[in-house]
Amino acid sequence: MEDHEVLKKEIKDIVKQSIKQEMQQYFQNATNGDCKKIFDEIRSLKKLIESSPIFQKEKIALFVDSQNLYYSARMGYAAKVNYEKLLRLITANRQLVKAYAYIVQPPDGDVKPFAASLERFGYVVKTKDVRTRLDGSAKANWDMGMALDILNTLDNVDTIILASGDGDFVPLVEFIKSKNKRVEIYAFSDNTAYDLKEKADKFEPLGENVILM
Repeated sequence: MEDHEVLKKEIKDIVKQSIKQEMQQYFQNATNGDCKKIFDEIRSLKKLIESSPIFQKEKIALFVDSQNLYYSARMGYAAKVNYEKLLRLITANRQLVKAYAYIVQPPDGDVKPFAASLERFGYVVKTKDVRTRLDGSAKANWDMGMALDILNTLDNVDTIILASGDGDFVPLVEFIKSKNKRVEIYAFSDNTAYDLKEKADKFEPLGENVILM
C-alpha cells in the first residue's frame, strides 16, 4: 500500500508540472476565449484522473475480537483498550465500510454499557452468551461468527482488518488472501500467534497507542 501512495503522488506531481508548463506557454498569446477553453479542458482532465481506481480511497472493514484484546491489554498493561483510538488508528485516510465488535456476555456481568459505548463510536456490536457445558466448563467465542461476517463482506472491500491475535484465524487469513484481498492484523504483539503475523499482509502491534488512560 505504501507503493500505491508513492505512485499516486508521482502521478499528481507529473500532471501538475505538465499543466504548469503548458499554461505558461499557452497564456503568452491566449485570448479570453482560449483561456476559458483550456480551463474547461483542465477541469475535465482533473475529473478523469480522479475517477481512476488508483485515486480511490482504500475500502476497509474492521472486525474486532473484543475478548482477545481485553485479555491482552489486561495482561500486558493492566488496562483497557480505547476503542475510539483503535478505530482512528486503523481507519486513518481510508474509507471504512463497516466496523464490527464482538463481545462475550459473562454470566455475572452486564456488557450493555460497553456495547452502547462502542455503538457511539460507530461499531456494529454483536454479543454472545457464555454457554455452560454439562461437565461444568464454559465456552464462548466468536470465531465462526466473525468468519461468516468477513466472508459476507469480502466483495465490498479491498482490505480486511482483523483486530485479534488468535492463531485460529490463520486459515481464514489464507482464504481471504486467496481471493486477492489484503489482510491486516492489529493486535498486542506478545499475545499474537506467530503464524498470524507471518500470513498477514501487514501486522500492526498495539500498545500504549490504544490503551485507555
